[in-house]
Amino acid sequence: MKIKKLTALLLAASLLVSASGCAADKSWAAKDDSLTVPIGSYIYDLYAAYGSASSLAADKTKPVLDQKIENKDAKTWIRSKALTNLKSLFVVDRKMKAMKLSLTSAEQAAAKKNLDSAWQQYQSSFEGYGVAKPSFGIAYSDYAAKYEKVFFATYGKGGPKAVPDGEMKGFFEKNYSDFSYLAFPLYKTDDSGNFSAMFSADEKKKLEAEVNGYLAKVKGGSMTLQQAADAHNKAGGAEVSVQAATSNLVANTEGYPDDMVKLIRGMKTGEAKAAEISDAYFYLLAVKNDIVKKTAEQMKTEDGRKKLLSDYKGKEFSDQIAKEADSVTGVTLNEKALDSYSPSMFAAEDSQKQS
Repeated sequence: MKIKKLTALLLAASLLVSASGCAADKSWAAKDDSLTVPIGSYIYDLYAAYGSASSLAADKTKPVLDQKIENKDAKTWIRSKALTNLKSLFVVDRKMKAMKLSLTSAEQAAAKKNLDSAWQQYQSSFEGYGVAKPSFGIAYSDYAAKYEKVFFATYGKGGPKAVPDGEMKGFFEKNYSDFSYLAFPLYKTDDSGNFSAMFSADEKKKLEAEVNGYLAKVKGGSMTLQQAADAHNKAGGAEVSVQAATSNLVANTEGYPDDMVKLIRGMKTGEAKAAEISDAYFYLLAVKNDIVKKTAEQMKTEDGRKKLLSDYKGKEFSDQIAKEADSVTGVTLNEKALDSYSPSMFAAEDSQKQS
């Protein structure tokens, strides 16, 4: 009898040890000697990686997790991306310390404002996934503020990789275009401004002749784009207005239609052209301006310089942070906790957005 009781007690004890050994502490995702990242931050990283995979997926009609992203199955790619982002928190945190950087009160306030705004929009979704606001802040707004601080301290004036003004100027004038244009719609709208029908062949031909008439006058110097817009609007066509842009058309981060980018990049300074932009359903009348005249304006303000520097060195820096994150040492990962979350937890919300 005593043997049976002893056996039962030993069995109960072994089950207790086994249960306690299997239960994962989900309060944290990773840590080093000075920083502990909560699990909610990793869940957000997983969510953000899922979003990146969605944008990269070749077939928008199929579930993301059924596809390959950069030649990897989506689930593997998303997990890898999320883990890199998680480790990047430590890389940037350590760079802040090594470079003796700290966020100013204004930068902290901006980060808080950024957090509050995003949380107001995503609170319901994130809390449903188990992400608390402080955890979201660590991975989102705090990280963004520190990342930006390190970036500009690295490539800005006095930084270890400071970019000379001449090099910045060269990048700007080689990659950017300054242009003005009118976009004449090749479709009709109703009284509410909503699409109603595409132009017929005759309507399209008539508009093309009208725009080419303006083009001849612009080339001859007897009409400006504004005067062309006024003439078209007065004649009762769909109202147009002059748009002016200074944009990096090599990278095309602004997302201009491919046909439009190809046309403007092929133009000479001072040249005017008109063409149908078939992938955006409008007829374009454009003038390419002298980009050199915009250089001083772009670089004279801190915001202008920062925007240009971000465009020039942003990818280089991002790639470097990711590389360092993938090989970072001294960081303990809570493997059991990380493995307990799968990209599939976001699939339902994604399918609702698509439907």
